[in-house]
Amino acid sequence: MAESKGLTDSIVINTDVDTVMRALLAFEDYPEWMSAVEKIEVLKRDKKKRGTQIKYTVDVMVKNIEYTLAYAYKENHIDITYIDGELDDCNSYYEFSPLSDDRTEVTYHYDVTYSLPKALQNAIARRMLKQVDKKVMNSALKDLKKRAESL
Repeated sequence: MAESKGLTDSIVINTDVDTVMRALLAFEDYPEWMSAVEKIEVLKRDKKKRGTQIKYTVDVMVKNIEYTLAYAYKENHIDITYIDGELDDCNSYYEFSPLSDDRTEVTYHYDVTYSLPKALQNAIARRMLKQVDKKVMNSALKDLKKRAESL
C-alpha cells in the first residue's frame, strides 16, 4: 500500500465564508468546475440539507475510482472521513478564516491512503499517486477559489 502523509495548503478567496460554503456544498456542481471529478452523488443530507455522505467518481489518471466520504460540519470547519470504496482511508478537512474586506482564507488538509494491488506497490505507482494528490489539492483550492469568486 502506498500511504499518503497528507498535504496542507491555504488560499485566500476574495469572497465571504458563506459564499465559499455555498460553492463547496453544491456537490452536484463539482464535475463542472473541479478537475478530476467525473460524477457526484449525494447519498444523505442533514437537517440543514447539507451533504453528509457523498459518493465520488474521480479520474486518477490510470482509471476512474469510486468512493464515499462522510462530511461533518462545525463552525468554519468541515471534517471529511472515509466510508467505503476504492480507497483505504481518508481523513481530510477544510478550515475557513474570515478576513477583512469579505475575504476568506481557506485551509485544506488532504490525507488519503489508496488501495493498491500488490503488483502496483512500487516506486512508479507511488510517484503517480503523489501526482494525483497534488492534482486533488490544486482542485480543492484553486478551482474552489475560481468557483466561489464567480458566484
